[in-house]
Amino acid sequence: MRIFYILGVCLGLAACQEAVVAPKPVESCGAEDMSHLMGLQRAQLENIAFSQPHRILGPNDAMTKDYRLDRVNFFLDDSGTVVRIDCG
Repeated sequence: MRIFYILGVCLGLAACQEAVVAPKPVESCGAEDMSHLMGLQRAQLENIAFSQPHRILGPNDAMTKDYRLDRVNFFLDDSGTVVRIDCG
């Protein structure tokens, strides 16, 4: 009977704790600063010397699922035009 009392107290105390929320990762790749590159073609992007890791991805290109905060992703549409820029 004593074990149920102790278990009840432990559960009661655990229920009073606040839920831990993980902080949202901050985009550190600078994608928001590259919005002026929207609308460029793949060939134009390939001629730019970027200071950080980047990748250019077409709609049917294979890509890895690893998430890197310092890498810029350029997403292209079917015509090869940049339509989205983000970190990852």
